[in-house]
Amino acid sequence: MTDMARQLLQELMGEFQDSGKKYTDTDVCKDHLVDFCPNQQFINTKADLGPCDLLHDDKLRDAYQKSDDRGRLGYEDAFYHRLQRLSQDLQRKVRRAIERITIEGDEQLVNPHKEEKEERAIILDVRIKQALQQVQELGESGKVDEALSIFNHTERLKGDLVALKKRIDHVNPMFKSEKRLEVCDVCGAFLVPNDASKRLDAHKEGKQHQGYIRIQAALEEYKSKGGHVRETRGDDDRRAYNGGARRRYDSGSHRSRSRTRSPSHHRDRKRDYDDRGSSRHRDSSRRYRRDDRRY
Repeated sequence: MTDMARQLLQELMGEFQDSGKKYTDTDVCKDHLVDFCPNQQFINTKADLGPCDLLHDDKLRDAYQKSDDRGRLGYEDAFYHRLQRLSQDLQRKVRRAIERITIEGDEQLVNPHKEEKEERAIILDVRIKQALQQVQELGESGKVDEALSIFNHTERLKGDLVALKKRIDHVNPMFKSEKRLEVCDVCGAFLVPNDASKRLDAHKEGKQHQGYIRIQAALEEYKSKGGHVRETRGDDDRRAYNGGARRRYDSGSHRSRSRTRSPSHHRDRKRDYDDRGSSRHRDSSRRYRRDDRRY
């Protein structure tokens, strides 16, 4: 049995069977307890989030909604944080889709291989100039027949260059009449302007479109009631910074503790220093006395 079939069976039998679970169990979907599971909104769409292997039990959701634990276990915070992340991912998807429908993209569609044709025209123009230079040199050296042959070849190259330049600016009328696509700002899907109303209605009623509408509506309702959604960006950076600051603080404390010494410790270090200085002085005195004996 596939995951989708198993999940569908659970939903159908859930009304008639007692799962024997508590809403705090780890295998119970907490998003479903709060409102809905986002994974179930985009099944078999381009925005499919994959199957949710957790239990979706409406009875457990009702029990949680009526309990004193509602809003105290962090389920709401995690749920709306996830919705916020999905909403921001959608916004980035819409921006990328709009970038794909730029003028440059339309130019590639209307006149494909234009850059390749321009490069061939440049190479052909260089060959013509080189051939004319060769004709002049052969004429000056008295090789008239060879010069005439190369000249005729050059004229053919000029004709090819003129035809190539016309193809560079030529626009395929089939592509020219192509309609520019639009991007649905609700779900990020591509749409054809002035498309048949049935197709537009089918798009608006589709799972992907309706799923993002539900996500956005849930976020707006939560925020309108004073709910706060924690930031989805920078959390890892802040944790890394706090951890680094804590490590720096700990290492600084270690250094400060290592620098804190008792007075006896300083006296011992001073005594060692004096002993080393005295021994160096005695060694230098002996060396000088040996040097004096040499003289």
